[in-house]
Amino acid sequence: MRKQEVNELRRFVKEQLKKMREGSSTANVASYSTPNAFVGDEDADEPTSFNVEDDQYAYSIKAPKEKVNIIKLQEVSYNGFKRDQTKTSVQKINTNILEVAKRLGELSRMLDHSIKLKTEQKYANSIHWKKTNEALAKIHNRIQTLSEKANGLYNLNEATAQSIKDKLVDYFNKAGIRIRPQDIDYNQLGTDQYEFDVMILGEPQAIDYVKGLLTYQGYEKEEMLGNLDQEQEVVTNLTKIFK
Repeated sequence: MRKQEVNELRRFVKEQLKKMREGSSTANVASYSTPNAFVGDEDADEPTSFNVEDDQYAYSIKAPKEKVNIIKLQEVSYNGFKRDQTKTSVQKINTNILEVAKRLGELSRMLDHSIKLKTEQKYANSIHWKKTNEALAKIHNRIQTLSEKANGLYNLNEATAQSIKDKLVDYFNKAGIRIRPQDIDYNQLGTDQYEFDVMILGEPQAIDYVKGLLTYQGYEKEEMLGNLDQEQEVVTNLTKIFK
């Protein structure tokens, strides 16, 4: 609200209060034309009223919260989730997990933007508000809790190995080498390190995975297959080695 509008509001209110004290009817009182003039608690969702007792006619403005296709997850009870007939139980579990992954990705990008801007501006931690520090502490705690819940759904190491295995099956098939999921076994060698045995024409072939990188362990030498997320590179190298 501009200063001119604030002054106009003050004059308007004083005039109406004067008329009310004099016993004038409010039926014919003209409405005030400034948008969002009558406002209240800044924590309210929408403007409500003004403080006529304050000589300065203190006010605060907070625009209504925009709510476009937002589902309040906290309002969805487990019973409601379970009784939903639009999906099977398997669909509910899987779509829920995929939605969580999507939202975590969006939250990660938001944090990336804040980190990048803070670094570019060379800000110290002292710029954080008190509520920001409290929020950061909550973020750390919630991340730990989410990790524990994710492990409750499926062991992280098994989930990672299964994801790598699925991609290997897909890449081998795209390279023209027919592989089924049951043709691949694996052993965990360490944190983010796995060894996969792939049966090709009845012979086991070893492929190591270390922090995203795939390496074929040949009988005579190692050959890099590439980054697991670089599909075309891996498919090309598999074709060269095994075709």
